[in-house]
Amino acid sequence: MPFLSLHTVPTEGVCMVSPGILNCAWSELVVVLFQVVGVVALCLNRLISAGRWAERGRIAFVVALIGLGVAGACCGQHDSEFALFAGVSMTLLLIGMTLGSGQGCSTATVLPITSAEVYPVG
Repeated sequence: MPFLSLHTVPTEGVCMVSPGILNCAWSELVVVLFQVVGVVALCLNRLISAGRWAERGRIAFVVALIGLGVAGACCGQHDSEFALFAGVSMTLLLIGMTLGSGQGCSTATVLPITSAEVYPVG
């Protein structure tokens, strides 16, 4: 039974080592892919506010955010700067989705106010 060493090895620059470069490159490529999918989904959702394409845009947006989170975590394990890019793009996509005057999906019925009565206090 070989002796197990318990010392740690620094992982700085591990993305540049040849055995891990293929995994690192695929992780970075997946981050870029999910960034493009997120931007396209945001445009679909914002520009086409009703219909099938808007719903597909919302679904693709959620998939892109989850994918960016997972791909960013994988890049973080490889000590890649794309983990930072994934986090920043997730933040910007969320800001882009929440800002603006989109109609949104409303299932509640709004009733008009017909009269306002004021009662004195006390």
